[in-house]
Amino acid sequence: MRGDLDGILAEKGAEALLLYSESFKNANMYYLTKFLAPDPFIFFKKVDADPVIVLNQMEYPRAQKESIIKDVRSYVDYNFMEVVKSAEEPHLGTMKFIATVAKKELSTNTRICVPHNFPTMATDVLREEGLTIKPMLEVVERARETKDADEVGEIRGVQAVAEEVMVEAIDLIANAEADTKGTLFVKKDGEKGTLTVGKVKSYFGHKFLDHRCVTEEEIIVACGPKGSDPHYFGDPRDELKANQPIILDVYPRSIQKRYWTDITRTIVKGKASEKVKKMFEAVLEAKNASMDALQAGALGSDVYGLCCDVLEKAGYETTRGGKQIKRGFTHSLGHGVGLELHEGTGLNELYRFPLKEHSVVTVEPGLYDPDVGGMRIEDIVEVKKGGCNNLTKMEIRLEI
Repeated sequence: MRGDLDGILAEKGAEALLLYSESFKNANMYYLTKFLAPDPFIFFKKVDADPVIVLNQMEYPRAQKESIIKDVRSYVDYNFMEVVKSAEEPHLGTMKFIATVAKKELSTNTRICVPHNFPTMATDVLREEGLTIKPMLEVVERARETKDADEVGEIRGVQAVAEEVMVEAIDLIANAEADTKGTLFVKKDGEKGTLTVGKVKSYFGHKFLDHRCVTEEEIIVACGPKGSDPHYFGDPRDELKANQPIILDVYPRSIQKRYWTDITRTIVKGKASEKVKKMFEAVLEAKNASMDALQAGALGSDVYGLCCDVLEKAGYETTRGGKQIKRGFTHSLGHGVGLELHEGTGLNELYRFPLKEHSVVTVEPGLYDPDVGGMRIEDIVEVKKGGCNNLTKMEIRLEI
């Protein structure tokens, strides 16, 4: 949480934090300021002091109203035009301006932390001006791993939208008919139209927009054997088939609040084969067992190991220990979700760290077989003391 930031900086030996970025795409900048801006601006904060942001004159009045930062300043306060005009070219001038602000507010003796994606040119200029710049990993990201009640509420709200639209999309598939080759089609205005991956993805996209959410990345709609690749997104021309597993993996983001969620359901329109039913039962058991083991203090690697235990006992291979396999459980159990779709906190073999209370993670075991396709079930949960709170309310069923 934001309140952990000073402790994280001190632990790393830093005396101040400096960022220069826009906040549309930079999750750290938005997290620290709660201000959306398409153009870069400056954020700085000394340990045990209040943060400050410095923006161009156009954004200054809006930032005063919308940002959670109380100390909002304008470029004019630091003679922006004079500094930029004194440089050989404007972009270099902007870098010199950042140095001007940092020298005045943080001083050359301060050990200043910058994130891994801080502009290299700015780092060079700041150092030339005598500032002590130390790029550091996992500073703001560590603070973001745990969510306050408002953040969990935002994720829960996007999750509710995702589930509502997922139910509607599944109903669309359930109400489709199959021709003699098993290809699904729907009737509209008396005419038959093949139900393709593209049509289902468009359905998701339009419905999410109606709820002020977007799918920024390619969602997954994968039918049959092609779904044996966990990240086969589905070609828009692919036709959905009856009696085959269809993976629906969607991850919308709130347009205004910026938080993501993630949910996967695997369904069969018609009758699932015994092989697919067995995969479904094993994955569901692994998910439930993993969620039972989730709690603050548990190691992410241990929860992943428990999932592997369940699937291996059911007769499936896993990649535990670095094994290379052609079928079975081929990915991690889960990942953190927040202002980025994949962020800190992992449920995998390498995450040998205690899970923190109020972190939000996915739980998504899966099995993959090139002969029949994929099977994945995914819920999103908040880690708590002594257990976890499942933010996912949607039912899990295979045949529709």
